[in-house]
Amino acid sequence: MSDAFEPERGRAPAILSIQLEDELRLDRERTGHVDPGDPALVERRLARTLETLERLDASASFFAEGRLVAEIDRAWWSRLAIRHELGCQGLSRTTLARLGPERFTDDARRGREAIEEVASCVVRAFRAPELAVEGCDPWLGEGLRAAGYAIDASKRLASLPEHAHGGCFALEGSDDAIVELAQPALQFGGQTMTLGSASVRVLPLPTLRVLFELAEQQGFVPQLVLQLGDFDPHGPTGLEAEQGLRKRLEHLLRNAGREGVETKLQQLSLRWSFGTLGAAVDRAAHPPAA
Repeated sequence: MSDAFEPERGRAPAILSIQLEDELRLDRERTGHVDPGDPALVERRLARTLETLERLDASASFFAEGRLVAEIDRAWWSRLAIRHELGCQGLSRTTLARLGPERFTDDARRGREAIEEVASCVVRAFRAPELAVEGCDPWLGEGLRAAGYAIDASKRLASLPEHAHGGCFALEGSDDAIVELAQPALQFGGQTMTLGSASVRVLPLPTLRVLFELAEQQGFVPQLVLQLGDFDPHGPTGLEAEQGLRKRLEHLLRNAGREGVETKLQQLSLRWSFGTLGAAVDRAAHPPAA
């Protein structure tokens, strides 16, 4: 990573990662519907996301499945690689539990190679679909090492191992080849909270600041995980008139508060400098001089 990704003096480092995916298609697939997706919507949301990041002077890690390279214009991939970081969720965004250890390595490798070919950049980071990695140690680390990765961002932890440094530690099974940069699962108000899309959309700004501070106190680098739709507050939500009351309520909850995301990011940026996972790993390995 270049010096452009280092936090500005006076601001603490934080990580911003964004799921580069067709959220509406994924919602329908979760209910058993085969859906061709809407590449035009993904590209529109990606354009709005990049415009917002430009205004914030922020860098982000974008995680995509390898099959997406065939669906959106090639120019987007090379554009992302200029200032931001590209990460992978495998070729087909299939959960690790369904793949199993034998198929996982091949899927992760093919996804990485597909993105690298279209973006002409090195893909270092992996994130498991749905952040579902329970019961996958040590073969998660073994598979990522064999698939050519250097960073994993799949785990959500309440605390870091004693040997962690800069929020980073070696992933089990990887023979120290894979650096884990976990998302903090914070105890706050009697609940376990992560800094995901729902938290940023729904929680008030003072609460988000407290969660960032808690993450820092526990040795984590604060890490936001957002969706493209968070940067497109007035875009389609997938809500259909014929859906039942429960489904309509779920849609409303998934989209509530998106109009305030950019303002919250602006305010958080006054104190924290948002960058990529790769920059955080490099900083932990080579701390800047005081």
